[in-house]
This record gives sequence, structure tokens and C-alpha cells, in this order.
Amino acid sequence: MATTNNFTYKYDCSIDHSIMSVIASVERHNKREVGYPYLISFNNSFDADEIREFIPDLKWLDNRTIDCINSESCVELFVTLKELHITNIDSGAYQINYKWHKYNDETYFNLKKSYIAACSIITHNIEVYGYSWDSIARYHSYTKSLREKYLKYISKILIKDKH
Repeated sequence: MATTNNFTYKYDCSIDHSIMSVIASVERHNKREVGYPYLISFNNSFDADEIREFIPDLKWLDNRTIDCINSESCVELFVTLKELHITNIDSGAYQINYKWHKYNDETYFNLKKSYIAACSIITHNIEVYGYSWDSIARYHSYTKSLREKYLKYISKILIKDKH
């Protein structure tokens, strides 16, 4: 079992559970607990602005993130976004980016399924690039400067958890 911020889980994954826990911690929204799966975050501000006008009664947590409350409403909104050709979005507890990682719609908003999907993304990166923190950080981005920034977040959490 792995625990970070009182978030304990164990699903089948070839990646160490402490790494998966750290990823969940980094990907969480600061207004929700680690593992909260009902989130959709926009990576382009103009997409978020368009949705604010198109669907004004959504529950926004900040300028880019919607709390869609439950799996059913998340999937419904997710389908609408795809119909509007808005695909550069991060969804669920692991903030999996639909533009790069396409799964069944409900996967993003189900903790167990998103954990397994996140695990498969990291596993793939390790198979291609070798086992390293850089490969793990590719979960967030293939852009070197963004990976380095992500590794700093991971390091802060790992250091905090050791104390």
C-alpha cells in the first residue's frame, strides 16, 4: 500500500505504488483531496473561456479547472468538449491528457481505471526511455523544461513524505 496525504490504494501496476502516489499528489487540485476523480482542466485558456460562455453554470475551481461532481456529469461534459473539438484537457485524479492518451470516456473519472491508465503511460515511457526519473516525468510532458519543473514538484513531495 502507498499513502500520500491520507490517500491509500493498491491496484495492479508494475510501477512502485509510492511513485503512483506521488503522481496523484502532484496532479491533484489544491481544492480537492488526492485521488478526487471528477476534474476536467483546460490547457488552453481560450478553450476554458469558450466553455464558460457556452455552459455558464459549471462549477469552476479556478481559471482552468471544473469540478464536474460525479462520473456521469463528467462523461457528459467530456463528450461535449470532444464534440466541440476541445481535446487538450487533463481529466480525473491523474489529470490524463486526452489529446495524447485516449481511453474509454469513463476511465478518466474512475479512480481505479485512471490509476491503471496512468500506470500504463508511465510503464510505456520506462520501456521506451529506460527506468529514470526523467522517464517518469514524461508522464507530465515530453518537453524537457516542463519535465524538469515536474520533477521539482515530485521531489518536494518525496522529501516531505520522508519527514
